[in-house]
Amino acid sequence: MDVLVNNAGRHDFRITTDVTEDQWAHDVALNLSGAFFVSQAAIPHLLEAGGNIVNVASVAAIMGEAYSAAYTAAKHGIVGLTKALAIEYLNAPLRVNCVCPGGMNTPQVTTIDVPENADWDLIMRVSAKRGLMDADAVAAVIEFVASDAAAAVHGAVLPVDQGHLAG
Repeated sequence: MDVLVNNAGRHDFRITTDVTEDQWAHDVALNLSGAFFVSQAAIPHLLEAGGNIVNVASVAAIMGEAYSAAYTAAKHGIVGLTKALAIEYLNAPLRVNCVCPGGMNTPQVTTIDVPENADWDLIMRVSAKRGLMDADAVAAVIEFVASDAAAAVHGAVLPVDQGHLAG
């Protein structure tokens, strides 16, 4: 089966009033526009192959995240892109879904800067009580959603967050 996984992303914490126009444009381009344009290029082939698209967003696509206005807006855009494509191709042999991971134990976690005087209680609102996940746990969900076993899954937005959004 032919699958496109849109998984590019980068998260930097910034106080909203300090975000420059260039930072905003970069965050939206990296976290949203890339998924749109790659999907646009792949759709003709995926339609012919009966494939699917799995967009990777974030729990920030479902809830607000402090000091992350550009990232959160872009990831909300990934959910919107998923739903728009799912409806547009409802009558075609193309499935489109979205996986929204919580915090993962990846090298990016060690490189994120937090603004001076940031409120850690606000930052930790998006942190799961079970801690960071291994990327393999999220990859397994992506693999399932992309597989024939999930043939009835179309237009879904699936949190993979160790239960964080359940409560």
